[in-house]
Amino acid sequence: MADIVFNPEVELYGQQFIQKIAPIPQNSPSEEIVKQRLLALLFEQFLLFDKIAIKVERDNLSLYFLIRELGLNKVEELLEKDIIQLVLWTPVIAAVTGHQEDANGPIDYTAAIGTPPLIAGSFTENDSDPEKNIDNLLLKITGLHRDRKRIFKRKALKQYKLPEKNISSNAVSIVLDAYNNNRLAEFDLPFEKAAEELDSTQRTILLDLGSQILETTVLAEKKYKSYNKYNYYRLTDESIRHIRSALGVSEGTGEILKQETLPDIYSLFLQKKIPFNRAFELRNNKNIKEYRKWINAKSITVPPEEIVREYIDVIANKKGFFEEGKGKFMKTFGMYALGEYVSSLSSLPIPPSISGLGLTMFDSYILEGLIKGWNPRMFIDQVKKEIKQNEQ
Repeated sequence: MADIVFNPEVELYGQQFIQKIAPIPQNSPSEEIVKQRLLALLFEQFLLFDKIAIKVERDNLSLYFLIRELGLNKVEELLEKDIIQLVLWTPVIAAVTGHQEDANGPIDYTAAIGTPPLIAGSFTENDSDPEKNIDNLLLKITGLHRDRKRIFKRKALKQYKLPEKNISSNAVSIVLDAYNNNRLAEFDLPFEKAAEELDSTQRTILLDLGSQILETTVLAEKKYKSYNKYNYYRLTDESIRHIRSALGVSEGTGEILKQETLPDIYSLFLQKKIPFNRAFELRNNKNIKEYRKWINAKSITVPPEEIVREYIDVIANKKGFFEEGKGKFMKTFGMYALGEYVSSLSSLPIPPSISGLGLTMFDSYILEGLIKGWNPRMFIDQVKKEIKQNEQ
C-alpha cells in the first residue's frame, strides 16, 4: 500500500496570500517566508512519502500555487505519474453561535440557545464538480491554447478524490455523542447541560473538535496520513495511529539526521543545501525509496524519540547478503562504498564473485523490496552525497 500524506497547507496559503480571504495570524512572518516554508514542507513530503494528497476547495488555489511555483509541465507530470492527488473538500460543518439582523449590526448570542449546536452540510453541486473545479483553475491561467487546457484537464481529472457524501453528518454525530457521554471534559467541555443549551464559546470548541473529527474521518476513509497532531485523538483511537504517523515520519527522520549531524529534510531546502527541483529525481533513488518504505512502516508503532535507537540497531546488527559467504569480500568497502555499489548495479557489470552465485539468486536479492543488505544508513549517505554535489 502506498504511503500518502495529506497536505491542507497549500490551500490555506492560497486563501491567505493569493485570494486573501482567510485571516493571517498575528506576528506571522512575511508572505515570502511563509511561501519558502511551504515549499520546504512540500520538498520534504516529496522525499518521504509515495504520494501527496493536496486539499483543494472551490477555487482550486492549491493547484494554482503549484503551477505558479513549479510550472504547468511539472505539475502535469506529477499528476500523470500519480504522485499528487487532488482532494476536493466538499463536506462542511458549521456552528450556530448567534443571530445578526444585518451585516453591521450586533450579534445576539443568546438566540442560539435551544438550537442544534452544529450543522452538517456540503458544497453545492457546482462546487463539488471536479470538472468545474478545474475550469475555475484554468480561468486564472492566461495564454494557454484550448488544446493544451483540454490535455491538462483530462490528466488532472483522473487524480480527483471526493469524500463520502454523508461524512460531515457522521462527524457531527461522533462529536455530539462524545459530549453527551462526558468524553470532552479534558477539552473544557464537560457534560453539564444539553448540547442545545451550550453558549457560543462552548459551541466554538465543539466546532473545532467536529472539524478535526471530520478531517480524520476523511483521512481514515482514504488511508491518508497527516502531520496534524489531532489533540482529540482519544475519540477515534482506532484509526488515528496510522493517520498521525506522518508526523512521526518527519520528526523521526529529523532525529536520525540530527544523530548524523545533518539538518532535517525541511531545513536542507531552507538552507539551500539541496535545491527543490532535485526532489523529483531523488525520490526515485533506490536508497531514498527503501528508506521511505522503512521509516513509514516504523513510524506507525515507534515514536520519533525512539526511532534513533531503531536506526542504530538496524545498522549495527543487520547482516545481509554481502556480509555472508562469498559476499564477504564487499565488507572492506565500508558502508558508504556498499551503498554506492548497490545504487549503481544497473549500470555496472556484476563482479565474478557475485555472478558465480547464480544470476537468479542475485536478481531476487535486489528485487526483494526491503533487501536484506540494505539499511537506513544508505539514505544518510545519499543525502550527504547530494549536499556535497550541490556545494561544488
